[in-house]
Amino acid sequence: MGIALSAKQKQFYTLYIDLLASVLNGSEPPKLPENFDWDFACRNAQLNSVANILSYTLDKVNVKPSQIVRNVLENEQRFQILKETSQLFDVEKVLQEFEKAEIKNVPLKGYFMKHFYPQTDFRTMTDIDILVDKRDFKKVEQIFLKLGYKNANVLNSKEIHFERDLQYFEIQSTINAGDDRCFDDIWSRVRLRDGYNFSYEMLPEDFYIYMVYHTAKHFKSGGMGIRMVMDICVYLNACTSLDFGYINGRLKEMELTAYEHQLRGLSLNWFSSEPTKINAFGEFVLYCTTYGKRVVSFFQDNRRTKRGYWIKQFFPPYSSMKKKYGYLERLPILLPFSWVQYWGRRALIDRDIHVKRGISERVSSLDKESGEFLIDLMNELQIK
Repeated sequence: MGIALSAKQKQFYTLYIDLLASVLNGSEPPKLPENFDWDFACRNAQLNSVANILSYTLDKVNVKPSQIVRNVLENEQRFQILKETSQLFDVEKVLQEFEKAEIKNVPLKGYFMKHFYPQTDFRTMTDIDILVDKRDFKKVEQIFLKLGYKNANVLNSKEIHFERDLQYFEIQSTINAGDDRCFDDIWSRVRLRDGYNFSYEMLPEDFYIYMVYHTAKHFKSGGMGIRMVMDICVYLNACTSLDFGYINGRLKEMELTAYEHQLRGLSLNWFSSEPTKINAFGEFVLYCTTYGKRVVSFFQDNRRTKRGYWIKQFFPPYSSMKKKYGYLERLPILLPFSWVQYWGRRALIDRDIHVKRGISERVSSLDKESGEFLIDLMNELQIK
């Protein structure tokens, strides 16, 4: 399937979007044609982390899915309710340990977004992101090990990850992507949460700016799915008095004004009572899964790196290696040593080097028509 949709595909996706919107808005679902492709709707919803939302339409629609599809969606609903209960319990347990250890922290993204949805289980969380000061990483690790988690050994000097059963925590020392400096001052732009002494939250405007920034980061590195668009609408409907003078000023500094304008318009159209329209931005979102698609990522990589693509694959630049190995920030002369360390770990410890598969994946990319479509869209959104 290419990015651009046919008229028939747009008809299907319009109904699919309206089904999801009916759950969020508590309205009647759209009338479905007898040949509505529930199998495809189910697969698409699973790939976009919204299958549990779709499950709430089953008893209201005029055209019922097969028993197999019903079972899949209902099982997803039960699983997400169970997972959410477990996640929220474990997050609060971690935050209480942070309180005891006097570790300042800011939970991010889904932790707060869940509570803006009509039901918290509507908004799934793959992992739990928490911002802390990098100087507290050792104390954080001790807490997670005490709670029975194991270090996921992520090669990134700015993050540490922990996992146990259904839970996966990403502890971050920055929320900037790459070499961006947009949120370097984030600790001066947070407020203490009620009931906590060391847990903070972003101001409503900054939370929205971060959401836009985060989706743009995904857009640039492989794409973004329908849940990110849904988040924007849900948040705007819940926070109706945002200071858009301040927001627009910050977005202008980040060169995201055109992007945010289209993202906001798309989200409000799709998940409100307006007749659903699918423009070029919407077609791209529907083409992607929750966090994008690998072929889009490879296309963007090839376009950015051009002739030096393969050299950079085998010898990653300093800008990306310093994220994995903190010592490079102090001693950039050790970049060649870090390449040896990187490939040695991948070959001997992680054992994730698959030359034949890796090459075949990397050379696969968007077809010419879809590539031109994406370039035109990026130009329209002024995404660099």
